[in-house]
Amino acid sequence: MNTPSNIYNFGDYREFLKDRYKQLKETDPLFSFRNFSKQAGFGSPNYLKLVMDGKRNLSAEAIGKFAKGLRLDTHETEFFRYMVECNQCESATKQTVYEAKLMYLRELFKVKTLIPELYDYYHDWYHSAIRETVKKGKIKNDPGAIARSLVPNISEEQAKGSIELLMSLKFIGVNSEGWLEGIQSEGGMEAETALLSQKIHYEQMAELAAQSLYTQGPETQDFESVTVSLPMEKVAEIKAKIQELIQAAVNQHSQNPEHAMFQLNIQLFAITKPIGGEAKKGIEQAA
Repeated sequence: MNTPSNIYNFGDYREFLKDRYKQLKETDPLFSFRNFSKQAGFGSPNYLKLVMDGKRNLSAEAIGKFAKGLRLDTHETEFFRYMVECNQCESATKQTVYEAKLMYLRELFKVKTLIPELYDYYHDWYHSAIRETVKKGKIKNDPGAIARSLVPNISEEQAKGSIELLMSLKFIGVNSEGWLEGIQSEGGMEAETALLSQKIHYEQMAELAAQSLYTQGPETQDFESVTVSLPMEKVAEIKAKIQELIQAAVNQHSQNPEHAMFQLNIQLFAITKPIGGEAKKGIEQAA
């Protein structure tokens, strides 16, 4: 029995556990602490109760078992995992990262309720990679070959699922000869929901960039980083130049199917707050 969860309304995972237990109990009279432990694979029949009451924390392995016992779907499980990590984290810096992750997962859930397929599209980096590869020119509908062409490689099953997803979104199609072809997007549902769903896509690409530091050489990647102090008017100027650079890269886009696909990431973000008021006064006095 699959019961939809209201997990995105919570920030405290123990409070969610209490509410979820009540929800499942109301929809399934057979559900109990003992029943949960059996489904999740715990020896103790009261383990859920102990965690709910704050007498036990959850390990990474236990989080997965709880998600199974609570009948959470894949996306709800991801949110639950970050909520537990956020609540149990002792590092203020990491907690801020977890809170940000939870915030845009809530935003992305809005997309999921409207267009589940688009949620999935932005959730995994390889969907856009395959889409752009197909847009360059028709390619053979061979999930295995497509999976091996990506860096890093994905499984053949993931590639097959991605092709099906891209077809359902009408981003790609199959011609009469059985080759994959790109379909010109007319905006519509993608344009309406992109702002809500792109954050997680950016995170995916940032993670790939970090991996490439150790998996690729200078011939296929380049990293530059600088820390500078800027007035706000200069921030706007740099943002405009970033847009110009992105557009210049787009204009050089190759349609040759033999050419490799590259990801260009540019990040600009604050690492301190502006100094003003009492903080500024304190610095002047120290000087």
